[in-house]
Amino acid sequence: MHKDIYKIFTSLFIGILLFPIVAPAIELTHSDNFSLNLKGTYKNLFVQSQAQATGDPFLESLQRLRTEWEGSFQKILTAKIIWDNELIGGNYINTPEFGLRQTSRDEPYLNMDYELVHKNNFFYGQNFYRAYLQFQPGPFTLTVGRQKLDWGVMRFFSPADLYTRPSIFDVEREEKVGSTAANLSTQISPSTRLSSVYVIHPDFARSKLGQRLTQTLGRFDFSLLGGKVFRDGIVGLDFSGDVQKAGVRGELIFDRAITGDSFFQGATGIDYGFENSFYMALEYFYNGQGTNNALTSLPFPATGNTIQSVHQNFLGLQLKYDLTPLWIAFFQNIVDLNGGSIFMNPETKYSVYEWLDLTAGVQIPVGQGGGEFSSIPNYYYFQTQMFY
Repeated sequence: MHKDIYKIFTSLFIGILLFPIVAPAIELTHSDNFSLNLKGTYKNLFVQSQAQATGDPFLESLQRLRTEWEGSFQKILTAKIIWDNELIGGNYINTPEFGLRQTSRDEPYLNMDYELVHKNNFFYGQNFYRAYLQFQPGPFTLTVGRQKLDWGVMRFFSPADLYTRPSIFDVEREEKVGSTAANLSTQISPSTRLSSVYVIHPDFARSKLGQRLTQTLGRFDFSLLGGKVFRDGIVGLDFSGDVQKAGVRGELIFDRAITGDSFFQGATGIDYGFENSFYMALEYFYNGQGTNNALTSLPFPATGNTIQSVHQNFLGLQLKYDLTPLWIAFFQNIVDLNGGSIFMNPETKYSVYEWLDLTAGVQIPVGQGGGEFSSIPNYYYFQTQMFY
């Protein structure tokens, strides 16, 4: 029965896509006062791995039809809804990893993730990935609803991003759970911007409040930030810019923790793109909350920072090279300097057409016992993604 339902929905998803493939974008209506546009993606993701807790192998076959609806009224008011329909097959559904995935989606206030069918080896759900209104009168931009709050400037671990959980170890790195928030961005001057954020929660102790003031000086942006995350007070700064042809960036926060000791987190890095398309980025991350001892660090204290690790010092390397204009090779490597473990993620992407990408990769954690990554299993994945 489940196989029949799976085949029906698969055929339906592909059928819906036949027209968008012919017409790469859909403009539903357009006038001087109002416009409504539709675009989206269809993704098929296949993953093979094993459950971290039990070592039992699992397979996952995910199909996601994403539709992005955007309406604009007099170029002042914008409404955007990104709506997902997801089918997942395989015994991945019975693993703690799938349970953790669903729990993270339920964390934001106003649960917008709906499990319509949840059976053994079969799942069908709908999710409002983003749903917000944006009001832009003059120098002010107010965004209210389920949105991505993108603070910080680092590529790997970004301690200044107080709202977004790191997704380095997720097969779908680009997928980030949004926050239900009110975000007011103010352009104080051509070189000065202020962002004020309130992540909505009925329990004020679990709400998040923050401000980030950014000033452009020459070829660099400098930001001061602070706020309340859960019950912790956090202050910090970040900077990004370029020296000659190299990009330079850094972040530092101080978490005045209510639970456990207060601590610093910081990161700094440099990246460079060569004329032959070869790109490399090198970053260092320090976590003052870590103890370098797994026995004394678990479970993690309930502090306001988004990055939690047993060890303190990490080095990240990212490489990218265009083998051809349509074929990209990507490599990501994170070294746990204290625990002696390494996380490697080679990946390749090929653009068959403007509307079709193929991606394949593997996540390979290696190292001695007790390392930050040594207990993480290998992940093998292949992805097909269509755009319209």
